[in-house]
Amino acid sequence: MPKEQYRETDFGRKISHVTFNVDSASDIQQAAHIRVITKNLYAQDGQRVPAAYGVLDRRMGTNQKNANCDTCGLGLAECVGHYGYIELALPVFHVGYFRSIITILQTICKECSKVMLQENVKRSFRRKFMNPELSYLHKKALRAAVLKKAKTCTKCPYCESLNGIVKKSSAGILKIIHDKYRNKKPTDPLVQKVLHEFHEAKESNKELAAMINSGLIIELSPLQVMNLFRRIPDEDIPLLGMNVKISRPEDLILTRMPVPPLCIRPSVVSDIKAGT
Repeated sequence: MPKEQYRETDFGRKISHVTFNVDSASDIQQAAHIRVITKNLYAQDGQRVPAAYGVLDRRMGTNQKNANCDTCGLGLAECVGHYGYIELALPVFHVGYFRSIITILQTICKECSKVMLQENVKRSFRRKFMNPELSYLHKKALRAAVLKKAKTCTKCPYCESLNGIVKKSSAGILKIIHDKYRNKKPTDPLVQKVLHEFHEAKESNKELAAMINSGLIIELSPLQVMNLFRRIPDEDIPLLGMNVKISRPEDLILTRMPVPPLCIRPSVVSDIKAGT
């Protein structure tokens, strides 16, 4: 059944509310008609026929007047287009959600993934977040209060793991580091043990020495962050300012990318090359 842009109604309708949320990987797949797996734009037959499962596949619509969509069978003027998706080999940080990802990491334990607040404090904040009359500004202020309290906690109250400062790395774009032992002195036995193990690893693996400068600072990869976010308990999600029924923190990390319909990204064809 083709999607409709507009339908006439016999009676007026009133919009009660508008909700914005982050699409999960499953939402992106369900909204798509095909999975794009081919890098070629056209089939290798010299006829300039769009390659199957490529970004110009006509199952996502058409951008030519003399061709019809292979999904709904309609032409350029009638077809509203259909989405596809690309499966990423590994998760990547979304540049638009990067700041939100860091604030969530600053709130949760980097071992057990629980929000680093005492249970009685959690209950108090949870009651406030569940208020149906809560305004956006009040919710934003509550989220800032949760973050401020969690950042002062250097040891998780549940698993007693050390939690240092989480921040954006200055070494590269979209990189996150966890300075786990920031509040420990260099003479601390735990720090000495970690440094000893790090130097032993460098001696046995010269390639490791070129990639890692310090044994005390941990770089968090998108895959590690996604696994941490997946383990966050549902009862802790409201403390992050999110609605567990709509989206979860792991949805902020890209594992699939939607491919827009052809009608909103016209192809420019020339004798030399073609692109979208």
